[in-house]
Amino acid sequence: MIWPEPPAIPRIALVNMVQRPDDLGIHPGVFKQLWHGLAGRRSPEIQSPHGLTTDRAGRLYVVDKVLRQVHIFDEQGQRYQVIPESGPPLLTPIDVAIDERRGRIFVSDAADGAVRIFTMGGEAAGEIRRGLLGRPTGLAVNLATDELLIIDSEHASLLRFSLEDLQPHGMIGHQGKAAGLFNAPTAVTAGPDGLIYVVDTLNNRVQILTATGEFVRSFGAAGDAPGFFSRPKGVALDAQGNIHVVDALFDNVQVFDDKGRLLMAYGGPGHEPGHFWLPAGIASDGRGRIYVADTYNRRVQVFQFLQGGELPE
Repeated sequence: MIWPEPPAIPRIALVNMVQRPDDLGIHPGVFKQLWHGLAGRRSPEIQSPHGLTTDRAGRLYVVDKVLRQVHIFDEQGQRYQVIPESGPPLLTPIDVAIDERRGRIFVSDAADGAVRIFTMGGEAAGEIRRGLLGRPTGLAVNLATDELLIIDSEHASLLRFSLEDLQPHGMIGHQGKAAGLFNAPTAVTAGPDGLIYVVDTLNNRVQILTATGEFVRSFGAAGDAPGFFSRPKGVALDAQGNIHVVDALFDNVQVFDDKGRLLMAYGGPGHEPGHFWLPAGIASDGRGRIYVADTYNRRVQVFQFLQGGELPE
């Protein structure tokens, strides 16, 4: 499937749907030991994907709210694992972010009021649990500032933490409708220039802020026409700097330029390939691929951004 439809130049193509490791060519023999360890308890299959991210090695990390774990699909290394495999369980995991420089995985646990930290091997490595955190949801790493960004949906704010020592660098926003304020924010990402993009869900907009929280611009409003939002839930940037916004009630992804002007949309309600049922998170990688957590269809759909309209082989 491609979007937009002909005769327009194609910009987005569906290239895969991921529910289990073999959808990425990771076969049972590769994770046999893990499979036997999980036998009788759960299947290595996505049940309820929510937040997701990728790293430079091509690994895909998918938060599963039903299994209360994070699936890690390593297509290049031919490995699959889940975290945590042991120890205290996650209560309500929402999102995941990667600090590749220090080899750490951050997972927000909304019901526990904490962000759990794991090594790249899946070992517990601490947590962020402070009085500042109410209900942590969206996570992102801002490479430009070496900071972890944490959305606190309960306090309608964005928290900045140093990745060096995990000390707080400041809080951005609070409850409200004015520029720079939020109403039930849910997701965040950061661009290579340090700009921060916040999905301000119940204000039906995306706000763009500087790395220190100064308001730059916003786009979107409540409505049922293209360019408007009904329940925005996730945001990601593609290689061209375009902004992809998941809308859970529209069951689609709308694409905007860096000024917030609508370019196109892809997806739609349904169960067939290329369609969504209450989607949530979205992420991109260095290969021009876009990953969407198709939550109630229990899968991650993988799309390719087509530069120059060239279809993938």
